[in-house]
Amino acid sequence: MSESQRRYHHGNLKDALIIAAAELIETQGTTDFSITDAANRAGVSNAAPYRHFRDKQDLLEHVKELAFLGLYKALVDAREHNNMEPSDQRRVISLGLAYLRFAREKQRFFSLMWEQLPLPDVTTTKASAFYVLVTAISEYIEANRKTWSASRNRHAVKQSAADGTSSDIDSGPNPLKAATQLWALAHGLATLEQNDLLNRFDRLSTADELLVTSATALLAAYTQ
Repeated sequence: MSESQRRYHHGNLKDALIIAAAELIETQGTTDFSITDAANRAGVSNAAPYRHFRDKQDLLEHVKELAFLGLYKALVDAREHNNMEPSDQRRVISLGLAYLRFAREKQRFFSLMWEQLPLPDVTTTKASAFYVLVTAISEYIEANRKTWSASRNRHAVKQSAADGTSSDIDSGPNPLKAATQLWALAHGLATLEQNDLLNRFDRLSTADELLVTSATALLAAYTQ
């Protein structure tokens, strides 16, 4: 008995159909199936899906939510399985590497997540993985704030003395901006790799290597 059939057996038809569609994508590597195929996979009648979904696209939107939840779990697992201090940039970079792993291991789901852009609605589930990254970067910046503040404030004072103006003490780096930059980096590399385009630019580097070197430079800029 498949997971989708077990869900239906326990009375949750909607979840059973979502999981059935996800299982079809997983086994076939494509979304080229009918809503009837999903019903058959779940062991229900051909009419049953229409109690919860308008059509196949509506069903796939729910599968997309499941995929975003999977990405969230991948980042949370990466965060929880390392023992690094919040001040260690490798702790943040590990989340970018987890993003790349998810894109490789769940290629069709990864494509499905971003097929309709811009996203018609940004639900809490769809945004949850991004905010795992925001939190990690916030903790990284806060852990390094003392060093960062001393360096930046000395620079501000020297600059004001040189040009005769009042010193403007910087309030600090923006975690949301840094997270957006790192997310864009990871997503861009994942997309290039998935479409076999990365080696057209650099045949000697892997996506992981490029992410580590670029993210290291990005994070260093926020703490110098």
